[in-house]
Amino acid sequence: SDPTTTLLTIKHTHYVMKRFIFSMILLLSGLTLSAAEEPAKLETPTGTLYGTLAVPQEPSHTVALIIAGSGPTDRNGNSAAGLNTDCYRILADTLAAHGYASLRYDKRAIGESASACESEEQLTFDTYIDDAVAWANKLVADERFDRVVLIGHSEGALIALVAAQRSDAVCGVISLAGAGEPIDAVLMRQISAQSQEAAEACRPIVEKLKAGERVDEVPFYLQSLFRPSVQPFLISNMKYDPAQEASKLGKPLMIIQGTTDMQVTVDDARKLAAAAPKADLKIIERMNHVLKCCDTMSQQAQMFVYVNPTIALAPGLTEAIIEFFDKVD
Repeated sequence: SDPTTTLLTIKHTHYVMKRFIFSMILLLSGLTLSAAEEPAKLETPTGTLYGTLAVPQEPSHTVALIIAGSGPTDRNGNSAAGLNTDCYRILADTLAAHGYASLRYDKRAIGESASACESEEQLTFDTYIDDAVAWANKLVADERFDRVVLIGHSEGALIALVAAQRSDAVCGVISLAGAGEPIDAVLMRQISAQSQEAAEACRPIVEKLKAGERVDEVPFYLQSLFRPSVQPFLISNMKYDPAQEASKLGKPLMIIQGTTDMQVTVDDARKLAAAAPKADLKIIERMNHVLKCCDTMSQQAQMFVYVNPTIALAPGLTEAIIEFFDKVD
């Protein structure tokens, strides 16, 4: 066999064993790795973005960049719209407990980064991609780190897939509950499930946006979805097909999907995996869209999880993520 490959295998095995023994010592002694949280900021031409860098006492040189999902979701996985999960904060704590630092940040126009976007109309999907690339490059400029894994959740999964292709700093991507179809197909699927009448009203609007054209007249009852100020974002988002981006990635990819997710399905994950046959596909039983355990698809049961930050991440999720990090580290 190739002696270089053999040497790397021996070194990796030795590293994994050291980490396993250290983890067992911590477990038996009742201790956990503590992480110091540092404020982080990224200067951009249109304003400053803010985040939190969680760094364990002896961090790996591989660091995670956690990219939030759609809507007004902040760096911790919460929003003023009623989402209160702390799922990204818990994920950061989990990574730190295994020796990995992470950066989570408020997206442009959200939370502490609100002033980085003067108006909704200025915001595009490409801006989010550019921000993720800039954060990744900033992380490797820190002497403590030399490679970045992008962890994108929901809409953030597509941002991660594209951003990873544009930064040499990125060594891998984890797609958490990422859609397998373009946003126009996702919108039509979700609207059709609610009302065929609404779907027919939306179809010509979606088709025009898909063609890159603005829609001047939108029925009042569809303003929340297609108001003029959000149309630039939708048009830019519709340019990207998650499956195509997964197929072009050329870097290690793990696709993780829960079975009780009401927003993204196991079929979405399988579409991504089919487009990227070398990717690792992990299906987490009973995990919902906010990465926590929910036994049913009941709206009431799901909402309880969406507003309870004390619930832990779904069993099996941590193991899958750390398995990926140990592989690329």
